[in-house]
Amino acid sequence: MNAELEAILSYHQASKHGFKAYAPGPRHLEMSIKPDTFLNYKGATLLKLDTWSGEDIKSEISPAYEQAFSPEKLGSSGLDRNSISQLFFDSFALSVWKKAEGTSWALRINPSSGNLHPTEVYLISGPVPKLLEKPAVCHYAPLPHALELRAEFSRETWEKLSSGFPEGTFFIGLTSIYWRVAWKYGIRAFRYANHDLGHAIAALTFAAAGLGWKTGLLVDMGSEDIAKLLGVSERQGPEKEEPACLLAVYPAGKECPPGKVSSSALSDFEKLSWNGGPNHLSPAHVDWAEIEKAASVTRKNETYHADEKKQEMKQEMKQEMKQEMKQEMKQESRAAGLSGKTSGYEIRSGLEKVSLRSVIHMRRSALEMNNSAYMDEDSFYGILRRTLPDKNPIFDTLTFGPFAHLLLFVNRIKGLREGLYIFLRKPEEKEKFKTAFRPDFLWEKPESCPSDIELYLLMEEELHYFAAQLSCAQRKAEDACFTACMLSEFEEPLKTYGSWMYPYLFWECGILGQLLYLEAEARGFRGCGIGCFFDDPLHETLGLKGLEYQDLYHFAVGSPLQEIGVATFPAYKE
Repeated sequence: MNAELEAILSYHQASKHGFKAYAPGPRHLEMSIKPDTFLNYKGATLLKLDTWSGEDIKSEISPAYEQAFSPEKLGSSGLDRNSISQLFFDSFALSVWKKAEGTSWALRINPSSGNLHPTEVYLISGPVPKLLEKPAVCHYAPLPHALELRAEFSRETWEKLSSGFPEGTFFIGLTSIYWRVAWKYGIRAFRYANHDLGHAIAALTFAAAGLGWKTGLLVDMGSEDIAKLLGVSERQGPEKEEPACLLAVYPAGKECPPGKVSSSALSDFEKLSWNGGPNHLSPAHVDWAEIEKAASVTRKNETYHADEKKQEMKQEMKQEMKQEMKQEMKQESRAAGLSGKTSGYEIRSGLEKVSLRSVIHMRRSALEMNNSAYMDEDSFYGILRRTLPDKNPIFDTLTFGPFAHLLLFVNRIKGLREGLYIFLRKPEEKEKFKTAFRPDFLWEKPESCPSDIELYLLMEEELHYFAAQLSCAQRKAEDACFTACMLSEFEEPLKTYGSWMYPYLFWECGILGQLLYLEAEARGFRGCGIGCFFDDPLHETLGLKGLEYQDLYHFAVGSPLQEIGVATFPAYKE
Protein backbone atom coordinates (compact mmCIF):
# COMPACT_ATOMS: atom_id res chain seq x y z
CA MET A 1 0.00 0.00 0.00
CA ASN A 2 1.45 3.39 -1.00
CA ALA A 3 1.88 6.32 1.36
CA GLU A 4 -1.00 8.36 -0.12
CA LEU A 5 -3.44 5.50 0.30
CA GLU A 6 -2.28 4.89 3.86
CA ALA A 7 -2.72 8.59 4.62
CA ILE A 8 -6.31 8.79 3.34
CA LEU A 9 -7.26 5.58 5.16
CA SER A 10 -5.79 7.09 8.30
CA TYR A 11 -7.91 10.21 7.78
CA HIS A 12 -11.00 8.09 7.21
CA GLN A 13 -10.54 6.23 10.48
CA ALA A 14 -9.69 9.40 12.43
CA SER A 15 -12.80 11.19 11.13
CA LYS A 16 -15.25 8.51 12.30
CA HIS A 17 -17.85 9.24 14.97
CA GLY A 18 -18.31 6.55 17.63
CA PHE A 19 -20.65 5.98 20.55
CA LYS A 20 -17.81 6.75 22.97
CA ALA A 21 -16.37 9.79 21.20
CA TYR A 22 -17.05 12.07 18.24
CA ALA A 23 -14.41 12.85 15.63
CA PRO A 24 -12.26 15.90 16.57
CA GLY A 25 -14.09 19.18 16.11
CA PRO A 26 -14.31 22.67 17.63
CA ARG A 27 -15.09 22.81 21.34
CA HIS A 28 -17.51 25.65 20.70
CA LEU A 29 -18.58 27.71 17.70
CA GLU A 30 -16.81 31.05 17.50
CA MET A 31 -19.45 33.14 15.77
CA SER A 32 -17.02 36.04 15.37
CA ILE A 33 -15.02 34.02 12.83
CA LYS A 34 -17.90 32.26 11.08
CA PRO A 35 -16.93 32.18 7.38
CA ASP A 36 -18.85 34.27 4.89
CA THR A 37 -20.85 31.88 2.70
CA PHE A 38 -20.55 34.23 -0.30
CA LEU A 39 -17.27 34.61 -2.16
CA ASN A 40 -16.89 37.57 -4.51
CA TYR A 41 -14.07 38.95 -6.59
CA LYS A 42 -13.72 42.66 -5.89
CA GLY A 43 -12.82 44.58 -9.02
CA ALA A 44 -14.19 42.00 -11.48
CA THR A 45 -16.90 43.10 -13.92
CA LEU A 46 -20.33 41.89 -12.78
CA LEU A 47 -22.58 40.40 -15.46
CA LYS A 48 -26.12 40.21 -14.11
CA LEU A 49 -28.17 37.18 -15.12
CA ASP A 50 -31.92 36.87 -15.66
CA THR A 51 -34.18 35.74 -12.81
CA TRP A 52 -37.65 34.19 -12.71
CA SER A 53 -40.39 34.82 -10.17
CA GLY A 54 -41.68 32.06 -7.95
CA GLU A 55 -45.12 32.34 -9.55
CA ASP A 56 -43.65 31.92 -13.03
CA ILE A 57 -41.82 28.78 -11.94
CA LYS A 58 -44.88 27.31 -10.21
CA SER A 59 -47.07 27.89 -13.25
CA GLU A 60 -44.53 26.32 -15.60
CA ILE A 61 -45.41 22.76 -16.64
CA SER A 62 -42.80 22.22 -19.34
CA PRO A 63 -40.35 20.71 -18.99
CA ALA A 64 -41.94 18.11 -16.72
CA TYR A 65 -39.90 16.42 -14.01
CA GLU A 66 -40.12 13.14 -15.93
CA GLN A 67 -38.46 14.76 -18.94
CA ALA A 68 -35.25 15.37 -16.98
CA PHE A 69 -34.53 11.66 -17.38
CA SER A 70 -34.61 11.81 -21.19
CA PRO A 71 -33.21 15.27 -22.04
CA GLU A 72 -32.46 14.28 -25.64
CA LYS A 73 -36.22 14.27 -26.29
CA LEU A 74 -36.54 17.91 -25.21
CA GLY A 75 -34.25 19.26 -27.88
CA SER A 76 -31.19 21.30 -26.98
CA SER A 77 -31.67 24.93 -25.98
CA GLY A 78 -29.56 27.46 -27.79
CA LEU A 79 -26.53 28.82 -25.96
CA ASP A 80 -27.38 32.41 -25.02
CA ARG A 81 -27.85 34.72 -22.05
CA ASN A 82 -31.27 33.30 -21.25
CA SER A 83 -30.19 29.64 -21.20
CA ILE A 84 -27.04 30.34 -19.16
CA SER A 85 -29.14 32.41 -16.73
CA GLN A 86 -31.61 29.55 -16.35
CA LEU A 87 -28.87 26.95 -15.88
CA PHE A 88 -27.37 28.81 -12.91
CA PHE A 89 -30.79 29.89 -11.59
CA ASP A 90 -31.88 26.23 -11.48
CA SER A 91 -28.65 24.81 -10.03
CA PHE A 92 -26.68 27.16 -7.75
CA ALA A 93 -28.82 30.25 -7.14
CA LEU A 94 -30.63 31.21 -3.95
CA SER A 95 -33.97 29.45 -3.60
CA VAL A 96 -35.48 31.49 -0.77
CA TRP A 97 -34.73 33.81 2.17
CA LYS A 98 -35.88 32.84 5.66
CA LYS A 99 -36.23 34.95 8.79
CA ALA A 100 -36.81 34.09 12.45
CA GLU A 101 -36.34 36.19 15.58
CA GLY A 102 -34.56 38.98 13.73
CA THR A 103 -32.10 36.69 11.96
CA SER A 104 -32.30 36.06 8.23
CA TRP A 105 -30.51 33.51 6.08
CA ALA A 106 -30.59 32.30 2.49
CA LEU A 107 -31.15 28.76 1.21
CA ARG A 108 -29.80 27.63 -2.14
CA ILE A 109 -30.86 25.28 -4.90
CA ASN A 110 -27.83 23.07 -4.13
CA PRO A 111 -27.97 21.93 -0.48
CA SER A 112 -25.01 22.04 1.87
CA SER A 113 -23.98 20.64 5.23
CA GLY A 114 -25.04 23.18 7.86
CA ASN A 115 -25.93 25.61 5.02
CA LEU A 116 -22.22 26.55 4.95
CA HIS A 117 -21.60 26.08 1.20
CA PRO A 118 -17.94 25.20 0.62
CA THR A 119 -18.55 24.71 -3.13
CA GLU A 120 -17.64 27.48 -5.58
CA VAL A 121 -18.70 27.43 -9.24
CA TYR A 122 -16.99 28.66 -12.43
CA LEU A 123 -18.01 28.95 -16.07
CA ILE A 124 -15.53 28.53 -18.93
CA SER A 125 -17.19 29.30 -22.24
CA GLY A 126 -16.81 30.58 -25.74
CA PRO A 127 -18.76 33.70 -26.77
CA VAL A 128 -22.38 33.75 -25.56
CA PRO A 129 -24.85 36.06 -27.35
CA LYS A 130 -25.95 39.01 -25.18
CA LEU A 131 -23.64 37.86 -22.35
CA LEU A 132 -20.01 37.21 -23.36
CA GLU A 133 -18.45 38.87 -26.39
CA LYS A 134 -15.26 36.83 -26.04
CA PRO A 135 -14.37 33.42 -24.58
CA ALA A 136 -14.06 33.85 -20.81
CA VAL A 137 -13.68 32.39 -17.34
CA CYS A 138 -16.34 33.61 -14.89
CA HIS A 139 -17.05 32.98 -11.22
CA TYR A 140 -20.71 32.56 -10.32
CA ALA A 141 -21.96 34.80 -7.50
CA PRO A 142 -25.30 33.48 -6.17
CA LEU A 143 -26.16 36.47 -3.96
CA PRO A 144 -26.65 38.88 -6.91
CA HIS A 145 -27.20 35.96 -9.35
CA ALA A 146 -24.42 37.19 -11.59
CA LEU A 147 -21.19 36.15 -13.27
CA GLU A 148 -17.95 37.80 -12.21
CA LEU A 149 -15.71 38.15 -15.26
CA ARG A 150 -12.31 36.82 -14.15
CA ALA A 151 -10.53 36.63 -17.51
CA GLU A 152 -11.09 36.77 -21.24
CA PHE A 153 -9.03 34.82 -23.77
CA SER A 154 -8.70 34.36 -27.50
CA ARG A 155 -10.94 32.36 -29.82
CA GLU A 156 -7.87 30.35 -30.82
CA THR A 157 -7.41 29.26 -27.22
CA TRP A 158 -11.11 28.37 -26.99
CA GLU A 159 -10.89 26.28 -30.13
CA LYS A 160 -7.96 24.36 -28.65
CA LEU A 161 -9.74 23.96 -25.30
CA SER A 162 -13.00 22.70 -26.79
CA SER A 163 -11.44 20.55 -29.50
CA GLY A 164 -13.11 17.12 -29.63
CA PHE A 165 -16.28 18.27 -27.86
CA PRO A 166 -19.66 18.75 -29.59
CA GLU A 167 -20.59 22.19 -30.86
CA GLY A 168 -22.36 24.14 -28.13
CA THR A 169 -20.24 22.67 -25.30
CA PHE A 170 -19.06 24.78 -22.37
CA PHE A 171 -17.45 23.86 -19.05
CA ILE A 172 -18.33 24.18 -15.36
CA GLY A 173 -15.58 23.99 -12.75
CA LEU A 174 -16.16 23.24 -9.06
CA THR A 175 -13.87 24.00 -6.13
CA SER A 176 -14.09 23.58 -2.35
CA ILE A 177 -13.19 25.93 0.49
CA TYR A 178 -12.81 23.48 3.37
CA TRP A 179 -12.53 26.16 6.06
CA ARG A 180 -16.19 27.03 5.59
CA VAL A 181 -17.23 23.60 6.86
CA ALA A 182 -14.32 22.94 9.23
CA TRP A 183 -15.35 26.02 11.24
CA LYS A 184 -18.34 24.03 12.48
CA TYR A 185 -17.53 20.36 11.93
CA GLY A 186 -13.76 19.98 12.43
CA ILE A 187 -11.93 17.22 10.58
CA ARG A 188 -15.10 15.55 9.31
CA ALA A 189 -15.56 18.62 7.09
CA PHE A 190 -13.54 17.03 4.29
CA ARG A 191 -16.21 14.34 4.01
CA TYR A 192 -19.05 16.86 4.09
CA ALA A 193 -17.50 19.15 1.48
CA ASN A 194 -17.29 16.19 -0.90
CA HIS A 195 -20.92 15.25 -0.17
CA ASP A 196 -21.73 18.84 -1.17
CA LEU A 197 -19.77 18.46 -4.41
CA GLY A 198 -21.89 15.43 -5.30
CA HIS A 199 -25.05 17.43 -4.61
CA ALA A 200 -23.68 20.25 -6.77
CA ILE A 201 -22.86 17.89 -9.66
CA ALA A 202 -26.40 16.48 -9.55
CA ALA A 203 -27.98 19.94 -9.21
CA LEU A 204 -26.09 21.03 -12.34
CA THR A 205 -27.07 17.86 -14.19
CA PHE A 206 -30.80 18.26 -13.46
CA ALA A 207 -30.75 21.94 -14.43
CA ALA A 208 -28.90 21.09 -17.65
CA ALA A 209 -31.41 18.32 -18.44
CA GLY A 210 -34.23 20.87 -18.29
CA LEU A 211 -32.49 22.71 -21.13
CA GLY A 212 -31.91 19.59 -23.23
CA TRP A 213 -28.26 19.38 -22.16
CA LYS A 214 -26.17 16.67 -20.52
CA THR A 215 -23.13 16.84 -18.26
CA GLY A 216 -19.95 14.79 -18.37
CA LEU A 217 -17.34 14.61 -15.64
CA LEU A 218 -13.89 15.08 -17.19
CA VAL A 219 -12.39 12.41 -14.98
CA ASP A 220 -8.93 12.42 -16.58
CA MET A 221 -8.26 16.05 -15.64
CA GLY A 222 -5.55 16.61 -13.03
CA SER A 223 -6.25 18.86 -10.02
CA GLU A 224 -3.50 21.32 -10.89
CA ASP A 225 -4.72 21.67 -14.48
CA ILE A 226 -8.25 22.42 -13.23
CA ALA A 227 -6.80 25.05 -10.89
CA LYS A 228 -4.98 26.71 -13.83
CA LEU A 229 -8.14 26.81 -15.91
CA LEU A 230 -10.17 28.38 -13.09
CA GLY A 231 -7.49 30.84 -11.99
CA VAL A 232 -7.13 29.52 -8.44
CA SER A 233 -3.61 28.06 -8.65
CA GLU A 234 -1.96 30.76 -6.57
CA ARG A 235 -4.53 30.73 -3.77
CA GLN A 236 -2.97 29.71 -0.43
CA GLY A 237 -3.90 29.66 3.24
CA PRO A 238 -7.01 28.36 5.03
CA GLU A 239 -9.39 30.09 2.60
CA LYS A 240 -7.84 28.66 -0.54
CA GLU A 241 -10.02 26.94 -3.11
CA GLU A 242 -9.20 23.31 -3.67
CA PRO A 243 -9.87 22.36 -7.33
CA ALA A 244 -12.36 19.50 -7.40
CA CYS A 245 -13.60 18.74 -10.91
CA LEU A 246 -14.40 20.03 -14.37
CA LEU A 247 -17.60 19.09 -16.19
CA ALA A 248 -18.56 19.48 -19.83
CA VAL A 249 -22.12 20.65 -20.52
CA TYR A 250 -23.18 19.71 -24.04
CA PRO A 251 -26.32 19.08 -26.13
CA ALA A 252 -28.09 15.85 -25.22
CA GLY A 253 -28.03 13.31 -28.00
CA LYS A 254 -24.46 14.14 -28.95
CA GLU A 255 -21.61 11.71 -28.32
CA CYS A 256 -20.06 11.68 -24.85
CA PRO A 257 -17.08 14.05 -24.67
CA PRO A 258 -13.52 12.89 -23.93
CA GLY A 259 -12.19 12.65 -20.39
CA LYS A 260 -10.24 15.91 -20.45
CA VAL A 261 -9.67 19.12 -22.39
CA SER A 262 -6.75 19.49 -24.77
CA SER A 263 -3.52 20.02 -22.84
CA SER A 264 -2.29 22.35 -25.60
CA ALA A 265 -4.56 25.09 -24.23
CA LEU A 266 -3.29 24.94 -20.65
CA SER A 267 -0.16 27.00 -21.28
CA ASP A 268 -2.36 29.82 -22.62
CA PHE A 269 -4.20 30.00 -19.29
CA GLU A 270 -0.95 30.41 -17.38
CA LYS A 271 -0.42 33.70 -19.25
CA LEU A 272 -3.88 35.14 -18.58
CA SER A 273 -4.42 38.30 -16.58
CA TRP A 274 -6.98 37.56 -13.88
CA ASN A 275 -9.41 40.27 -12.75
CA GLY A 276 -10.53 40.86 -9.19
CA GLY A 277 -9.39 39.60 -5.82
CA PRO A 278 -11.36 37.33 -3.45
CA ASN A 279 -12.90 38.82 -0.32
CA HIS A 280 -11.73 37.58 3.10
CA LEU A 281 -14.22 35.10 4.53
CA SER A 282 -13.11 35.18 8.19
CA PRO A 283 -11.00 37.53 10.35
CA ALA A 284 -9.25 34.50 11.93
CA HIS A 285 -9.00 30.75 11.36
CA VAL A 286 -8.41 27.42 13.06
CA ASP A 287 -5.99 25.07 11.34
CA TRP A 288 -7.05 21.48 10.74
CA ALA A 289 -3.90 19.68 9.61
CA GLU A 290 -5.83 16.46 8.99
CA ILE A 291 -7.99 18.16 6.34
CA GLU A 292 -4.97 19.68 4.60
CA LYS A 293 -3.32 16.27 4.55
CA ALA A 294 -6.45 14.59 3.17
CA ALA A 295 -6.75 17.24 0.46
CA SER A 296 -3.08 16.88 -0.41
CA VAL A 297 -3.06 13.10 -0.83
CA THR A 298 -6.30 13.04 -2.87
CA ARG A 299 -5.22 15.61 -5.44
CA LYS A 300 -5.39 13.94 -8.79
CA ASN A 301 -2.74 13.78 -11.48
CA GLU A 302 -3.69 13.84 -15.15
CA THR A 303 -4.65 10.34 -16.30
CA TYR A 304 -5.40 8.70 -19.60
CA HIS A 305 -8.70 6.97 -20.03
CA ALA A 306 -8.70 3.20 -20.00
CA ASP A 307 -7.44 1.59 -23.19
CA GLU A 308 -9.91 0.53 -25.84
CA LYS A 309 -9.77 -3.14 -24.88
CA LYS A 310 -10.65 -2.38 -21.28
CA GLN A 311 -13.51 -0.14 -22.42
CA GLU A 312 -14.78 -2.90 -24.73
CA MET A 313 -14.71 -5.38 -21.85
CA LYS A 314 -16.59 -2.92 -19.66
CA GLN A 315 -19.26 -2.43 -22.31
CA GLU A 316 -19.54 -6.19 -22.84
CA MET A 317 -20.05 -6.69 -19.10
CA LYS A 318 -22.77 -4.04 -19.06
CA GLN A 319 -24.55 -5.68 -21.98
CA GLU A 320 -24.33 -9.10 -20.32
CA MET A 321 -25.76 -7.68 -17.09
CA LYS A 322 -28.64 -6.06 -18.96
CA GLN A 323 -29.39 -9.26 -20.88
CA GLU A 324 -29.41 -11.28 -17.65
CA MET A 325 -31.76 -8.81 -16.00
CA LYS A 326 -34.09 -8.81 -19.02
CA GLN A 327 -34.16 -12.62 -18.99
CA GLU A 328 -34.95 -12.68 -15.26
CA MET A 329 -37.72 -10.12 -15.77
CA LYS A 330 -39.25 -12.20 -18.58
CA GLN A 331 -39.19 -15.32 -16.43
CA GLU A 332 -40.72 -13.55 -13.42
CA SER A 333 -43.30 -11.87 -15.65
CA ARG A 334 -44.28 -15.26 -17.10
CA ALA A 335 -44.55 -16.72 -13.59
CA ALA A 336 -46.62 -13.76 -12.46
CA GLY A 337 -48.96 -14.23 -15.40
CA LEU A 338 -49.54 -17.88 -14.48
CA SER A 339 -50.29 -16.96 -10.88
CA GLY A 340 -52.56 -14.06 -11.80
CA LYS A 341 -50.26 -11.48 -10.16
CA THR A 342 -48.70 -8.48 -11.86
CA SER A 343 -44.99 -7.95 -11.65
CA GLY A 344 -43.39 -4.53 -11.19
CA TYR A 345 -44.52 -1.02 -10.41
CA GLU A 346 -44.70 1.88 -12.83
CA ILE A 347 -43.77 5.41 -11.81
CA ARG A 348 -46.87 6.86 -10.14
CA SER A 349 -49.20 8.50 -12.65
CA GLY A 350 -49.20 12.27 -12.37
CA LEU A 351 -45.43 12.76 -12.20
CA GLU A 352 -45.45 13.70 -15.87
CA LYS A 353 -47.53 16.74 -14.85
CA VAL A 354 -45.08 17.87 -12.16
CA SER A 355 -42.87 20.77 -13.23
CA LEU A 356 -39.14 20.07 -13.11
CA ARG A 357 -38.28 23.65 -12.19
CA SER A 358 -40.93 23.70 -9.47
CA VAL A 359 -39.45 20.55 -7.91
CA ILE A 360 -35.94 22.03 -8.12
CA HIS A 361 -36.90 25.34 -6.53
CA MET A 362 -39.21 23.89 -3.87
CA ARG A 363 -36.61 21.40 -2.62
CA ARG A 364 -35.92 21.89 1.09
CA SER A 365 -34.36 19.85 3.87
CA ALA A 366 -37.03 18.48 6.21
CA LEU A 367 -35.78 19.40 9.67
CA GLU A 368 -38.63 17.54 11.37
CA MET A 369 -40.89 14.78 10.06
CA ASN A 370 -44.37 13.49 10.81
CA ASN A 371 -43.95 10.12 12.53
CA SER A 372 -47.51 9.06 11.76
CA ALA A 373 -47.26 9.49 7.98
CA TYR A 374 -46.85 6.51 5.64
CA MET A 375 -45.44 6.21 2.14
CA ASP A 376 -47.18 4.09 -0.47
CA GLU A 377 -45.35 1.16 -2.07
CA ASP A 378 -45.48 2.67 -5.56
CA SER A 379 -43.62 5.76 -4.42
CA PHE A 380 -41.09 3.72 -2.47
CA TYR A 381 -40.28 1.36 -5.32
CA GLY A 382 -40.33 4.23 -7.80
CA ILE A 383 -37.70 6.09 -5.77
CA LEU A 384 -35.50 2.99 -5.51
CA ARG A 385 -35.78 2.34 -9.24
CA ARG A 386 -34.58 5.88 -9.98
CA THR A 387 -31.29 5.13 -8.21
CA LEU A 388 -30.45 2.27 -10.60
CA PRO A 389 -27.67 3.44 -12.95
CA ASP A 390 -28.97 1.56 -15.99
CA LYS A 391 -32.41 3.18 -15.60
CA ASN A 392 -31.30 6.75 -14.96
CA PRO A 393 -29.07 8.79 -17.31
CA ILE A 394 -28.27 11.15 -14.43
CA PHE A 395 -25.56 8.65 -13.48
CA ASP A 396 -23.93 8.94 -16.89
CA THR A 397 -22.10 11.90 -15.35
CA LEU A 398 -20.05 9.43 -13.32
CA THR A 399 -17.40 7.41 -15.13
CA PHE A 400 -16.83 4.74 -12.49
CA GLY A 401 -19.16 2.73 -10.30
CA PRO A 402 -21.78 2.36 -9.07
CA PHE A 403 -20.15 1.71 -5.72
CA ALA A 404 -22.86 2.71 -3.22
CA HIS A 405 -25.74 0.45 -2.14
CA LEU A 406 -28.63 1.43 0.14
CA LEU A 407 -29.10 -0.10 3.58
CA LEU A 408 -32.68 0.85 4.47
CA PHE A 409 -34.40 1.30 7.81
CA VAL A 410 -38.02 0.90 6.68
CA ASN A 411 -40.23 2.52 9.30
CA ARG A 412 -43.55 3.30 7.60
CA ILE A 413 -44.06 1.96 4.08
CA LYS A 414 -47.55 0.59 3.38
CA GLY A 415 -47.44 -3.12 2.60
CA LEU A 416 -43.86 -3.62 3.81
CA ARG A 417 -42.82 -5.08 7.13
CA GLU A 418 -40.84 -2.77 9.39
CA GLY A 419 -37.19 -3.63 9.61
CA LEU A 420 -33.77 -3.51 8.04
CA TYR A 421 -33.43 -4.01 4.26
CA ILE A 422 -30.61 -3.93 1.72
CA PHE A 423 -31.14 -2.54 -1.78
CA LEU A 424 -28.42 -3.55 -4.25
CA ARG A 425 -27.79 -1.03 -7.02
CA LYS A 426 -26.05 -3.46 -9.33
CA PRO A 427 -26.76 -7.13 -10.02
CA GLU A 428 -24.88 -10.18 -8.79
CA GLU A 429 -23.79 -8.57 -5.51
CA LYS A 430 -26.05 -10.58 -3.22
CA GLU A 431 -23.58 -13.39 -2.49
CA LYS A 432 -20.78 -10.94 -1.74
CA PHE A 433 -22.94 -9.16 0.80
CA LYS A 434 -24.20 -12.42 2.30
CA THR A 435 -20.58 -13.42 2.88
CA ALA A 436 -19.72 -10.04 4.40
CA PHE A 437 -22.85 -9.66 6.58
CA ARG A 438 -23.98 -11.53 9.66
CA PRO A 439 -25.06 -15.10 8.89
CA ASP A 440 -28.44 -14.80 10.67
CA PHE A 441 -29.94 -12.21 8.30
CA LEU A 442 -33.12 -13.31 6.49
CA TRP A 443 -32.41 -12.22 2.89
CA GLU A 444 -36.11 -12.38 1.97
CA LYS A 445 -37.38 -10.48 -1.09
CA PRO A 446 -40.80 -8.89 -0.39
CA GLU A 447 -43.64 -10.42 -2.40
CA SER A 448 -44.64 -7.01 -3.75
CA CYS A 449 -41.10 -6.15 -4.87
CA PRO A 450 -40.75 -5.56 -8.65
CA SER A 451 -38.54 -8.01 -10.51
CA ASP A 452 -35.97 -5.39 -11.49
CA ILE A 453 -35.33 -4.28 -7.90
CA GLU A 454 -33.00 -6.28 -5.65
CA LEU A 455 -34.47 -5.46 -2.25
CA TYR A 456 -34.04 -7.91 0.61
CA LEU A 457 -35.39 -7.93 4.15
CA LEU A 458 -32.52 -8.64 6.52
CA MET A 459 -34.24 -8.23 9.87
CA GLU A 460 -37.92 -7.80 10.73
CA GLU A 461 -38.13 -5.55 13.77
CA GLU A 462 -39.08 -2.03 14.88
CA LEU A 463 -35.76 -0.27 14.41
CA HIS A 464 -36.69 3.40 14.10
CA TYR A 465 -35.15 4.24 17.49
CA PHE A 466 -31.95 2.49 16.46
CA ALA A 467 -31.98 4.33 13.12
CA ALA A 468 -32.00 7.62 15.03
CA GLN A 469 -29.31 6.43 17.44
CA LEU A 470 -27.00 5.57 14.52
CA SER A 471 -27.64 9.03 13.01
CA CYS A 472 -26.30 10.91 16.05
CA ALA A 473 -29.71 10.71 17.78
CA GLN A 474 -31.41 12.83 15.10
CA ARG A 475 -35.18 12.39 15.32
CA LYS A 476 -35.71 12.74 11.57
CA ALA A 477 -34.04 9.35 11.03
CA GLU A 478 -36.60 7.85 13.42
CA ASP A 479 -39.66 9.74 12.16
CA ALA A 480 -38.95 9.28 8.43
CA CYS A 481 -40.85 6.78 6.31
CA PHE A 482 -37.43 5.31 5.55
CA THR A 483 -33.82 6.17 6.25
CA ALA A 484 -31.09 5.12 3.81
CA CYS A 485 -27.50 4.44 4.81
CA MET A 486 -25.22 4.59 1.78
CA LEU A 487 -22.99 1.56 2.10
CA SER A 488 -20.18 1.94 -0.41
CA GLU A 489 -17.65 -0.46 -1.81
CA PHE A 490 -14.51 1.08 -0.37
CA GLU A 491 -11.19 -0.71 -0.19
CA GLU A 492 -11.24 -2.18 -3.71
CA PRO A 493 -11.96 1.10 -5.58
CA LEU A 494 -9.21 2.86 -3.61
CA LYS A 495 -6.67 0.12 -4.33
CA THR A 496 -7.68 -0.04 -8.00
CA TYR A 497 -7.68 3.68 -8.82
CA GLY A 498 -5.73 5.37 -6.03
CA SER A 499 -6.36 7.80 -3.21
CA TRP A 500 -8.08 10.36 -5.49
CA MET A 501 -11.02 7.94 -5.63
CA TYR A 502 -11.80 8.74 -1.96
CA PRO A 503 -13.60 12.06 -2.70
CA TYR A 504 -15.26 10.45 -5.73
CA LEU A 505 -16.99 7.89 -3.48
CA PHE A 506 -18.51 10.76 -1.49
CA TRP A 507 -19.52 12.51 -4.73
CA GLU A 508 -21.52 9.45 -5.74
CA CYS A 509 -23.29 9.52 -2.37
CA GLY A 510 -24.00 13.25 -2.76
CA ILE A 511 -25.45 12.65 -6.24
CA LEU A 512 -27.68 9.93 -4.76
CA GLY A 513 -28.71 12.33 -2.02
CA GLN A 514 -29.71 15.05 -4.49
CA LEU A 515 -31.71 12.52 -6.49
CA LEU A 516 -33.50 11.40 -3.31
CA TYR A 517 -34.26 15.05 -2.47
CA LEU A 518 -35.93 15.65 -5.85
CA GLU A 519 -37.66 12.28 -5.99
CA ALA A 520 -39.18 12.87 -2.56
CA GLU A 521 -40.26 16.40 -3.50
CA ALA A 522 -41.86 15.27 -6.77
CA ARG A 523 -43.88 12.59 -4.96
CA GLY A 524 -45.19 14.84 -2.18
CA PHE A 525 -42.61 13.96 0.46
CA ARG A 526 -39.37 15.59 1.57
CA GLY A 527 -35.83 14.46 2.35
CA CYS A 528 -32.86 15.42 4.46
CA GLY A 529 -29.20 14.51 4.18
CA ILE A 530 -27.52 13.33 7.41
CA GLY A 531 -23.74 13.62 7.56
CA CYS A 532 -23.46 12.96 11.29
CA PHE A 533 -23.64 9.22 11.99
CA PHE A 534 -21.77 6.52 13.86
CA ASP A 535 -19.68 4.70 11.28
CA ASP A 536 -18.26 1.60 12.93
CA PRO A 537 -21.26 0.87 15.19
CA LEU A 538 -23.31 0.38 12.02
CA HIS A 539 -20.57 -1.80 10.51
CA GLU A 540 -20.52 -3.92 13.68
CA THR A 541 -24.32 -4.26 13.61
CA LEU A 542 -24.09 -5.69 10.11
CA GLY A 543 -21.18 -7.96 10.94
CA LEU A 544 -18.83 -6.12 8.58
CA LYS A 545 -15.11 -6.45 9.20
CA GLY A 546 -12.25 -4.62 7.55
CA LEU A 547 -12.79 -1.93 4.90
CA GLU A 548 -14.52 -3.83 2.09
CA TYR A 549 -17.65 -1.70 2.63
CA GLN A 550 -18.02 1.59 4.49
CA ASP A 551 -21.01 3.69 5.53
CA LEU A 552 -20.52 7.11 3.86
CA TYR A 553 -23.81 9.04 4.08
CA HIS A 554 -27.31 8.83 5.59
CA PHE A 555 -30.52 10.20 4.11
CA ALA A 556 -34.05 10.35 5.53
CA VAL A 557 -37.26 10.56 3.45
CA GLY A 558 -40.65 11.26 4.94
CA SER A 559 -43.49 13.73 5.39
CA PRO A 560 -42.27 17.12 6.68
CA LEU A 561 -43.71 19.05 9.59
CA GLN A 562 -44.34 22.74 9.02
CA GLU A 563 -41.75 25.13 10.43
CA ILE A 564 -43.12 27.35 13.18
CA GLY A 565 -42.06 30.97 13.63
CA VAL A 566 -40.10 31.14 10.36
CA ALA A 567 -41.06 33.64 7.67
CA THR A 568 -40.20 33.03 4.01
CA PHE A 569 -39.28 35.64 1.38
CA PRO A 570 -38.43 35.45 -2.34
CA ALA A 571 -34.80 34.74 -3.22
CA TYR A 572 -34.53 37.79 -5.48
CA LYS A 573 -36.54 41.02 -5.78
CA GLU A 574 -39.36 40.44 -8.22
